[in-house]
Amino acid sequence: MKRLSIALFLVACLPLLCAQKTRYGQEPPKAKPGVDYPIKVHISGVRIRTYCDQGCTDYLHAEVVMDQKKLELTGSFLYEPRSSQVNLLPGDYTARLLKANKGEATPLYNQYELLLPDRHLWRCTVTGIFE
Repeated sequence: MKRLSIALFLVACLPLLCAQKTRYGQEPPKAKPGVDYPIKVHISGVRIRTYCDQGCTDYLHAEVVMDQKKLELTGSFLYEPRSSQVNLLPGDYTARLLKANKGEATPLYNQYELLLPDRHLWRCTVTGIFE
C-alpha cells in the first residue's frame, strides 16, 4: 500500500518537474506628473508579429502619422501575465522623444514614449518610413 501511494504521488508530481520556467514581463512604466508629451501621434493601424530568434517574443507594430510623416513604431506587446497586452487602438495619442538618432537625416531608430489612456507609457522605436 505504501509503494502504491508513493508511485501515485510521483506520477502526480511528474508534470510539475517537467514544466518550463515562466518569466513574466514587467509592467510598462506609468507617466510621471509634470512630464510633457508634446508630439501629436495618430495611429491608423496596429499589428502583432512574433519573432523567434532566441525564444519567441511578440512585438507590436503601429502605423502612425507623426509630425506630418507616416512612420512605423515597434515596441513590446506583452508585459503582464494576467492582462498581458498593451492596449493600443487606432486613434490620437501624445508622445515625447526619448532618444534621437544623431547623424542621420531620417527618423529611423528614434525612440519615443507614447502615452496610453491609462497613463502607462509604451516605449517604441521608429522602424519604418512610408510615403
